[in-house]
Amino acid sequence: MYDDAALGIFAAFAGVIAVFGLIGIVNYVLMSLGLMKMAQNAEIENPWLAWVPVGNLWIMGKLIKTIELGSNKWEQAELILVIAAAGSILLGAIPVVGSIVSIALTVLMILVMYKIYKMYASENAMLYLILSIVFAIIAPGILFFKIKDNTPVEIIN
Repeated sequence: MYDDAALGIFAAFAGVIAVFGLIGIVNYVLMSLGLMKMAQNAEIENPWLAWVPVGNLWIMGKLIKTIELGSNKWEQAELILVIAAAGSILLGAIPVVGSIVSIALTVLMILVMYKIYKMYASENAMLYLILSIVFAIIAPGILFFKIKDNTPVEIIN
């Protein structure tokens, strides 16, 4: 009797993990397709990098060109994003430091997504950002796929 209950709990847990895994894969595919199409439209070299982890950050950086935070503006967003991801991977296991780096990378990614949404769907940028934060497991992929064929607008600060 006890073994049947444990097996049932395990099966339910495995089912939930499988569903979330499948949703994550769908999100990754839609996001990669969307980023690749945006990169092709922007004539960015090697748009296939949208399918590669960290390579997709390079594509996002190439799309937005600069990262702005307050009055600070940094050029070569693609390098900043790749270095930030590498730093997060290398420093992630260090207590406290890893948490701070992880939070900083999350804030950076929110800024990047907002700029992409502002460029490709300016009238809905804030809504898309909120959806991407609240429904992070699926919304970014759907939204990047949705805006992939839009003509980007220049962001003027």
